[in-house]
Amino acid sequence: MKKPRLDPRGWPLAVKAPAVVAVFMLVVSIVLTNAVLSRLRETQERHLSAMSRIYLNGLASALVPYVLRADIWEIFDIIERGSVLEGGFGRASIVVVDARGETLAASDPRQAPVLSRQADRDLTFSGDAALTVDATKARAFARRALVYQNRRIGEIYVDYDVSHLLRERDDVLRTLLATNAAIAVLLAAFGYWVIRRMLGPLRTLSRHLDLGVSGSVQPIAPGEVGAETREFGRLFARFNVMAEAVNEREAIAKELAREERLASLGRLASGMAHEINNPLGGLFNAIDTMKRHGDKPSVRAASLDLIERGLKGIRDVVRSALATYRADRDPRDLAPADLDDLKLLIGAEVRRRSLALDWGNALDRDLPVPVTAMRQIVLNLVLNALQASPAGGRVRFEALTGDNRLQIEIHDQGSGFSAEARAVLHGPAGKPAPIGDGAGLGLWMTRRLVQDLRGDIAVERSPLGGALVRVTVPLSRPEEMRDVA
Repeated sequence: MKKPRLDPRGWPLAVKAPAVVAVFMLVVSIVLTNAVLSRLRETQERHLSAMSRIYLNGLASALVPYVLRADIWEIFDIIERGSVLEGGFGRASIVVVDARGETLAASDPRQAPVLSRQADRDLTFSGDAALTVDATKARAFARRALVYQNRRIGEIYVDYDVSHLLRERDDVLRTLLATNAAIAVLLAAFGYWVIRRMLGPLRTLSRHLDLGVSGSVQPIAPGEVGAETREFGRLFARFNVMAEAVNEREAIAKELAREERLASLGRLASGMAHEINNPLGGLFNAIDTMKRHGDKPSVRAASLDLIERGLKGIRDVVRSALATYRADRDPRDLAPADLDDLKLLIGAEVRRRSLALDWGNALDRDLPVPVTAMRQIVLNLVLNALQASPAGGRVRFEALTGDNRLQIEIHDQGSGFSAEARAVLHGPAGKPAPIGDGAGLGLWMTRRLVQDLRGDIAVERSPLGGALVRVTVPLSRPEEMRDVA
């Protein structure tokens, strides 16, 4: 099971854009919710303060005469009748104290006995504040001084239930959260739908690019091009132009590969003719001998043996030539004999140039490497080494395996690779850069084949004094091998 990616940078755009919208809405909702709740709290406290002021002013007007006379029973009767509030505030708790701070009367005498001091009630107020709200107790606390002729004669303390106001705040908070969450989800879903619609052309383009990895680049159908917006329509049209150019370049590369194989065989044609003509001469001699002395068993046996060896030699030369030039892709793995066949194929060229060939094939098993591509690489590089070496020189070929890789080394005693030849071997697999005598095409094809096999080419100085070309190829058949071999 594939684990989800936690890094947002790896998320697809169709997910990141709605996620950004949702986060933005979350931030906006937090700011708006805080602003609405703050405004609601200020409004409630302002109304609460106005109501408390009106209520305490009326209560103070009724209490002042009795507080002056210290008429406790009349004070108690007034606060008992005035303790019932409307509007959901329930029954208020009222305490009246004199100038010394001693309780004269209270709506609940058990909580505030007569002559008890109410200093702790002042602690609920900050400074000269006349109203404070304790949300944990769901109570509002208010106070008002009793003044007669500019003289303070006492104090009124009132607290009442404000739980319905706090519930109103909670209801507003839940409504805001639900509304903002619903809007965020709807906007995220709408953004996902819009982004998916906008990315549809890019998915089409990506699909065609993926198809181009496994084969020829497929142009986008005209119906899809015309159905898109102007911007994507132009992009699709340009992609189709590029696809046609890439396919045309690929076709040219395949044709160049076939021409290079023909050119390689053409350079070997004289040697092959020599390899075939020599045994043919012996065959004709053996046939002529059998015509004249065929009645003798010893002569007949010797002639038949000569004919058999001559035909086997011709067969080996033809087989090597056919294995080197094959129109279709050979799906076989590389066998040690596939490289040894090349030694037979280039034998005539080696003898014609009076060269010494050291052939070191250390392969002891079949390897998962495309045989046609590998033979073409070796043939191109060995022919290049034969051409570069002077008459009487030495060329060395080595093939070995290690670290799950196949390594091919070709040594010569020539003058080494020029800067142009090195550039052809190490350049990108684009347009070939021909150099003298057509050798650039063979080197370019070699580089292209090695890149298709995900291998490497290194050019160094050989211990023989000339160039050393080292080709390293991983022992794994590529999923898709370009048909350039």
